Amino acid sequence: MNNSFNRFLLIISLLIFSCKSNSSLKNDCDENLNFKELFFYHIENIDKSITISQDVKFRESVIFISNYAPVSVNSIMNYSRTYPFVVYKRDREQWIKWYEENKCKNIQLKTSLIIPDAYQYVKE
Repeated sequence: MNNSFNRFLLIISLLIFSCKSNSSLKNDCDENLNFKELFFYHIENIDKSITISQDVKFRESVIFISNYAPVSVNSIMNYSRTYPFVVYKRDREQWIKWYEENKCKNIQLKTSLIIPDAYQYVKE
């Protein structure tokens, strides 16, 4: 009887340790929450301004996003230097997809941002 009890303990121990090692593998995400907050702040700012006023704050948000995720800057290169709503909706889906695919890579904030050509010569 003692032998069967030892086997039982061994099996239970192995199960516990194997479950712990599996759970540690699942939590391999190193998400930078500061980046996440800023990234979604800029998306929200664009959401609020896209159809109202594409002002300086709006452009700053587009510039920020464009340094991490794809932005259709060629579509902004129109006469009025505005971001077409239809293009924005398509881009926005790509931003969310990009974030989901990259969030566990500990995305770091850049110390300087590249300004897309569409906004290089826009007067404030």
